[in-house]
Amino acid sequence: VSYDTIFSQNVNIQYLDNQITGNYLDFSLIKNILIISKNVVYTNPENILKADVIELDTITKDTKIFMHNYSKKVIVKSRN
Repeated sequence: VSYDTIFSQNVNIQYLDNQITGNYLDFSLIKNILIISKNVVYTNPENILKADVIELDTITKDTKIFMHNYSKKVIVKSRN
């Protein structure tokens, strides 16, 4: 029995004024982890962030944002 759910193509998560889009979403009920990857864009009223992966612990709300290639950097732009 698999406790992972995978979505692909045009993943869109909205919460209040926050939006995360990407190509893939992997949600694990056992690990309580949500992983959004490939062409990830996080937006809120103040910022736009671009990365390869956003990993979110659904219990603690701890978030990791990173690139697969360590020589590349996460891009954060202010909307102001």
